[in-house]
Amino acid sequence: MFEVVVLTAVPELTQDEFDALIPFISSERQERIKRFHSFRDAWNCLLADVLTRTEICCATGCRNNQLKFSTNTYGKPFLASHPNVHYNISHAGHYIACVLYDQPVGIDIELIKPIDLKIAERFFAPDETAYVVSCRDDLIAQRFFEVWTMKESRIKWEGKGLSKPLPSFSVFDSVERNGVFYHRVFNDGEAICHVCSAEWKLPTVRVIDILTLLGRVRTITDDYPHTPYP
Repeated sequence: MFEVVVLTAVPELTQDEFDALIPFISSERQERIKRFHSFRDAWNCLLADVLTRTEICCATGCRNNQLKFSTNTYGKPFLASHPNVHYNISHAGHYIACVLYDQPVGIDIELIKPIDLKIAERFFAPDETAYVVSCRDDLIAQRFFEVWTMKESRIKWEGKGLSKPLPSFSVFDSVERNGVFYHRVFNDGEAICHVCSAEWKLPTVRVIDILTLLGRVRTITDDYPHTPYP
């Protein structure tokens, strides 16, 4: 099991759909979502939770109410009820990405947009900055977010938050020496996504929309018998 699902949340979630989905998540998460001032932020958070729960249930055969989540000392969430199932989640704009694996894993997705190169100078290793600036102007943003998502996925894979400073490592370090592998799993010209893990093989990748997610959600409750998908 090494799988990535990218949800393109278009069309936007309606209020009725939002109200129908929120019971699927924990009461603690519901309270957090209700505190968001922006409806987009609220439904992004909701969809991330629902996508995660749906994919875990479909992959393992578990029911939604059997899943117990917690966080480590650095704040990285993990599945306390199933310690052999590892996941990570990221969202940007109308994209939400989830990865499942049987070992620690990290994922990051970002919108590709104009950037200030001072950010690279501050957070990137010298060879990463050199890679970003050594191209045509119209490719700089693409390269910047290529490196950024790789670095963020590495931080999330290790699960120690920003206690590991971003400039302290380079994504171009030898994988043979470090045992670190980066996989570009999505790039549609608007957003780019990388996964970091100790697995050299590529994960399987699915891209789904809101309607597909809504159709799958009903399979994670006690009312619908189901088995793990291959």
